[in-house]
Amino acid sequence: MSNTISNTSSYNKTPMCDFSPCDLCKKYPCPYYYNVLMHNANLPQNLTCSINNVESNSNITDFISILDNKGFIVQEGKLSYIDILKLCSEGIVDNCLGNNVGAPYAVCLLPPAPNQIPSAGQDAWIGYSPNDANTYPPNINYLAPGFANKLRPDEAIVVVGTTPPPALYYCFRSYLGFVENKQNKDYSEYITGGDDETGFYHMIFASLGDQINNYNIGTSATPNGQPGDPFNSLTAIVSTADMNINKEIRKALNAAGYSTDIINDDNIPMDLVHMGLEAGKDTFTFMMRMALWESQSIGNQYLNHIDNYLKVFRITPKIPLANIQPWPIPALKIRETGITEYQIVPNSRNDLDHLRNEIIKRYSGTDYEPTDLDLLIGIPDNFNAILRDTNIYGDDRDAVYFKAKDFQLTNDDDFLIIYGINHNQTGKAIYSNASFYGAEYFNGVAGAFSTVQFPDSATPYFPPESESAKNYYVYKMARKADEENVVIIPYSTGNPLGKAYGVDNNKDARVLFRVYLDKIAMVGPYIFDIIWDQVILFKKKN
Repeated sequence: MSNTISNTSSYNKTPMCDFSPCDLCKKYPCPYYYNVLMHNANLPQNLTCSINNVESNSNITDFISILDNKGFIVQEGKLSYIDILKLCSEGIVDNCLGNNVGAPYAVCLLPPAPNQIPSAGQDAWIGYSPNDANTYPPNINYLAPGFANKLRPDEAIVVVGTTPPPALYYCFRSYLGFVENKQNKDYSEYITGGDDETGFYHMIFASLGDQINNYNIGTSATPNGQPGDPFNSLTAIVSTADMNINKEIRKALNAAGYSTDIINDDNIPMDLVHMGLEAGKDTFTFMMRMALWESQSIGNQYLNHIDNYLKVFRITPKIPLANIQPWPIPALKIRETGITEYQIVPNSRNDLDHLRNEIIKRYSGTDYEPTDLDLLIGIPDNFNAILRDTNIYGDDRDAVYFKAKDFQLTNDDDFLIIYGINHNQTGKAIYSNASFYGAEYFNGVAGAFSTVQFPDSATPYFPPESESAKNYYVYKMARKADEENVVIIPYSTGNPLGKAYGVDNNKDARVLFRVYLDKIAMVGPYIFDIIWDQVILFKKKN
């Protein structure tokens, strides 16, 4: 394994790095560097990249005061960027939850309920008494204190402040996190937690509806979700399971100076979950994700100080509300549009056969044995997963997921060729990407935004006069950058960032594809309306 990168000028920024390689990456192949020029044609280039802090502390102070006077307890939480590869490397978690490489996550770390025993690392509510007979058991402590939270049905989680700076995508959503183990069911293959006090749980991590994203969010620049510039703008997000508490929070926000048209509802469908603070009740997680900053440095500034821009509050009635009016189970956005990629690219069968043949002709020769990896649906839809008691690792309905069958790289010369339809070109996505994972930790260590970074990469595989090349892309995942359009796969052993930042040879690995936001449906495309991307594994012959 080389300790230096000789041609650093060919390594350009990705969604997690600056334009120039950092000192660390000059010494070690970084999972976020490719030998390819970064290009994001989807972002308007005239956006002003700046960040405003939470616009008015006085508004927030008024909001808290109004709620206090109306009989609510308001506790502040914290929105925090989570580097799950770091946590896994440090042994805090043993699964990276299928992190999307280059698309960072932030989660709401909430305080316990007022009469709930705090978990390790949490401060109790100021009025909490451990001797109170009405106290409830703590939340399970997974990933970070306040990540997994039991909720009363009359509580609210409120996020208020400044939206991210320009990016191709950002979103927010509540999730069903951990649920109680069912009797006589084997959970040995699940992510589990809990004890006799808290109850015994396994992870589901399923979204509880469609995403609030930068294409539909109400902000001061996009009131009621109207088209506009939803970046660096004031917004409020109200997560509730009860319509009555939602109304109370909205009234308080209005009275504090927040306009109705910037308030967004993140509703929890009570009939699909088990709310309450007792042992065995469901836990909930609230998460943001972002992808493809227009300015990486400004995006990093926002992400690293996100709690300065967005404030999080857990709001609890001092006296439990008597009349609960649950939100109904929502009608989820319909993925089908009546238009498929098979119609948009009618010659796709012949084109893909031609592309595959040209790839094998170029890379196989007498030294390599090619294997087409079978593809499977990556994860089911959210409500389906809840009823099937299946972990879907923090899904996003703005995407659709499929994956290649697990494989191994057995030496440093083995590599993958990723190829397929440019889903942005067909209108079936604003972007799509592929991530390389280790199967043991489900840790994403390398990846590429295929439609953004490789828009013309199939051109060499088609005749010069061909009109087909624009509809496809091709790139390589390998241990070394020996040509253009290569994504580097880092090692685990000896990786200075930590063991979870790489995958070693002779370890099970997988490639997972995500296709984000059909441009008509404005939700992830229907899984069978798109032409699935392909993976060929090239193994060096002995």
